[in-house]
Amino acid sequence: MNSFYNLPDAEAVVLEKLWEQEQPIKQSQFLILVQEAGKEWKRQTLNTFLSRLEEKGLVKREHRMVSAVYSKEEYSLMQMKEALNYMYDGRLSNFVAAFTKGNGINAEEAEELIKILEDY
Repeated sequence: MNSFYNLPDAEAVVLEKLWEQEQPIKQSQFLILVQEAGKEWKRQTLNTFLSRLEEKGLVKREHRMVSAVYSKEEYSLMQMKEALNYMYDGRLSNFVAAFTKGNGINAEEAEELIKILEDY
């Protein structure tokens, strides 16, 4: 499984904060934002988390500017695809079968799924 699938909490906080930014932000300004959000991190601590995220291909740093490589939606889709591949052999039908077996679905939900599949 890829290393970005399960992010440690601190790295997830960094990524969430980066997603809130509309454009790349200076690392020094980003540290202030993180500290204002309640994290008592020093520059080196933040740099460590950014380095780890950069190694995972989730963060880009250029000229002291930092940004997320993927949007939150893109990242979520990557996670879903990875989980589907890892746990259900990449087959949506295997996922649906496993999910409904344990939880069941009502007729309305079944109709919604059929409509989604037909529209796709």
